[in-house]
Amino acid sequence: MSKIARRLVLAGLTLTLIGGVFTPTLAQAATIEPDTSEATVSADSVHYQFNTIQSPYNIITDESGKTTNVPWYSPTADNPNIKQTFLSADILNTDSNFKTTFDAYDTADGNIGKVSDRMINLATNGLDGNPNQSLATALAATSPLNVSVADFITYESDLDFTYGWLFKSAAQTALKLRTQADIQAEYQKDIVPKLNEIDTINPDSNSDVKFDYYANDFPGQASGLLENADSIHLTKSPEQLAKLNLQASSDQEKALLMQPLKNFIVSQDGSDPANPTLLADGQLSTTAHPTCFVFGDSKPTTPSTPSVSNATSKPVTVHYVDEQGNTLKPDKTLTGSLGDTYQTEALNIDGYTLIKTTGQESGTYTNSDQSVTYAYRKAAAHAANVANVASKNSAIYATKKIRLYSSPTFTKQAVKTTYAKKSRMNRPMFKVIGTATSKNGVKRYQVQDLNGKGTTGYVTTRSSYVAPVYYANRPTKITVINPKGLNAYAKTSLTGKATHYKQGQVLKVKKIVTHNLTTRFVLSNGAYISANKKLVIAGKYTMPKRVQAKTAVNRYGTANLTNRNRHYPKKAHATFTVKGWAYSNANNFRKGDTLRYKVAGGYITGNKQFVRVIN
Repeated sequence: MSKIARRLVLAGLTLTLIGGVFTPTLAQAATIEPDTSEATVSADSVHYQFNTIQSPYNIITDESGKTTNVPWYSPTADNPNIKQTFLSADILNTDSNFKTTFDAYDTADGNIGKVSDRMINLATNGLDGNPNQSLATALAATSPLNVSVADFITYESDLDFTYGWLFKSAAQTALKLRTQADIQAEYQKDIVPKLNEIDTINPDSNSDVKFDYYANDFPGQASGLLENADSIHLTKSPEQLAKLNLQASSDQEKALLMQPLKNFIVSQDGSDPANPTLLADGQLSTTAHPTCFVFGDSKPTTPSTPSVSNATSKPVTVHYVDEQGNTLKPDKTLTGSLGDTYQTEALNIDGYTLIKTTGQESGTYTNSDQSVTYAYRKAAAHAANVANVASKNSAIYATKKIRLYSSPTFTKQAVKTTYAKKSRMNRPMFKVIGTATSKNGVKRYQVQDLNGKGTTGYVTTRSSYVAPVYYANRPTKITVINPKGLNAYAKTSLTGKATHYKQGQVLKVKKIVTHNLTTRFVLSNGAYISANKKLVIAGKYTMPKRVQAKTAVNRYGTANLTNRNRHYPKKAHATFTVKGWAYSNANNFRKGDTLRYKVAGGYITGNKQFVRVIN
């Protein structure tokens, strides 16, 4: 059978058995009833509204007994679409591109769309549940199948056992450790009874038929199966997969599901329990999917699921190596509180060029060890290792969350100001007044804040965090994005006003010219406009013409949604003509911003949970 055909068959198996009918979903504002069979359950149900949502993870116990949480989806240099392991509820609620970019990370994973839906649902609706009930009780109560908690636990632990067996047997076959006859006998004795349990709980799964396909021909299917071990987010080698401990993995899955729900709802800052800052553990974002895997015969430690009372963060280790893995600079160890943001940086190493980054360069501290590796290649003797920096007195803006430091050597103590990630039109700007180098040889910009304070300090020179404010190349068309529109002028100095263009207008560009350290676009009519990226964007940028309320909405006098001037009830299904768009917190650089639609009489939310585009 061809490699493509094997992938299709396995994809069908994965989608139907794991990601199909039996995918628990969090119903909107669903009330989870206590499981009275659990002695510790109280009658009280609590509503949890989350500030941060963690993406799913596997719980891996290695042969020494060490248990680590390994994220399903991790950012890499080759997969820039993946979001961070921890995402704020604000981003999940307001970033219209989140689901598209998250789902695009791994198109072969049939469950990734369900994961993003669950994360969005947790961020939007929160979760209702008795804190002392088990995780299994919470998930079973919202499953599309009407199953008991006991059946849910059996189903999940059987999935863990059977899928572990599938990949373990493939690895053992590939390594010539087992014969087909031996594996077939084990299949009939140990696996078929569990598949029968799965099919009894979920009659639509037909898992025995699917497993028969592989069990009857492991010599022919082993390589194809091993290529697809990542369908359950296992990236271990065949030598490691061959050592999977099936019963220990299944037992660990049961233990995980029996932990109380409160263990998966983490207080990030120890704040007042009446108004806490809450993180939704990644197990609340999983689909019906095995997550616990034990290797070898060692006894697993307790799964490292964080709890409200004892959550602690693990360090992030940064490695600097050459192509052969040899250390070029000493490792760095970054530490911080659970949920705090960390930022790693590549170093300028004389005679070497950075060629690859492995791991999450920026993110948040978790309860698992994390690492980032910067790999370098020895540069040719004649090549100059010169940083590509902006000119002195030119303007740059921050494209991501960024910090201004009092010293070119970035430390927590040197932080002067933190600027939130903002939409394009609201990005914080800085004037480059010089450059400097950290004690480790990393180039920095010395800048002056152009956002009203005039503060000076140092920021990174990395192009993934800062960029020139002005276009350097000519696009054929540009769209005005500034909410107040844009003036065109007769001269490059932007004097002698010619006309005014409204937000959303598309203009043809004849050429681009420089003026001091800025640039101007020359339009087809000969007029000059600023080439500031906060005012215009290359190409044709379209926004909705009309939207309709999906629920009750309010109209406000400002983009910050203050000064309410009208209420539209849900039953009205109000429709609005969009006259423009803006973002909240335009001048508050400590806060992110959220899309608003400008309509007749004021502004309404642009949140897709409350309004939908109709044309």
